[in-house]
Amino acid sequence: MTDFTVWETAPFGATIDHILQRYHDVHRGQFEELVPLAQKVAEVHADSFPAEVPELLAYMQNELLMHMMKEERMLFPMIKQGIGRGAAMPINVMMHEHEEHDQAVAKLLELTNNLTVPENACGSWTRLYTLAREMVDDLTNHIHLENEILFPRVLAS
Repeated sequence: MTDFTVWETAPFGATIDHILQRYHDVHRGQFEELVPLAQKVAEVHADSFPAEVPELLAYMQNELLMHMMKEERMLFPMIKQGIGRGAAMPINVMMHEHEEHDQAVAKLLELTNNLTVPENACGSWTRLYTLAREMVDDLTNHIHLENEILFPRVLAS
């Protein structure tokens, strides 16, 4: 887990800018590689690769892109304008969507035996699970920063 103490007192704008750069931009790049790589591995290893993984990753990408767009276009500008508790409704929606992201991650981990690379896996399969692990870790930290630090601070302001 990352050290989030700096964000406990940082200005909201700085926290949001960090989230956009460190998580939103990174997730976009991760999924741009993850989805086609999963499709490739599924085709080459149709006999042993979990067939649901490419579709699940595409679903996760779509949901996360829509979620981040809502934050970028609606919630984050509200927070930067100092609306505080007035942002409670969109914050509740985002937190609910975070739960859905967590459920999708749990499903991914279940399908992939916790992203355990099988013996004799090819380089693409290994890369897929390595990148997926980075995405899962980043998404977990991203959700933690918003749910446990940013949103409570905004609602208390």
